Amino acid sequence: MAYYDDLVDGEQQKIDLSKVDVSMNGIELQDREFFSAIQEKREPNSSIQQTISAMRVLDRLETQLESKAGTSA
Repeated sequence: MAYYDDLVDGEQQKIDLSKVDVSMNGIELQDREFFSAIQEKREPNSSIQQTISAMRVLDRLETQLESKAGTSA
């Protein structure tokens, strides 16, 4: 996640930016990391791929809760 002056991973762990340019703009740093990952053929630190399994679980939970709410009404 990019903040105005920081960049953190999905677990809110600060990403070491000491080897990155002097900018402290979180959005700019996120963009730089993304393009660096493409150039280096690796997954970016802020990859959506890392969240897909959690999103699937949340979707199943939401579906189950909606199903139960519909049967108790």
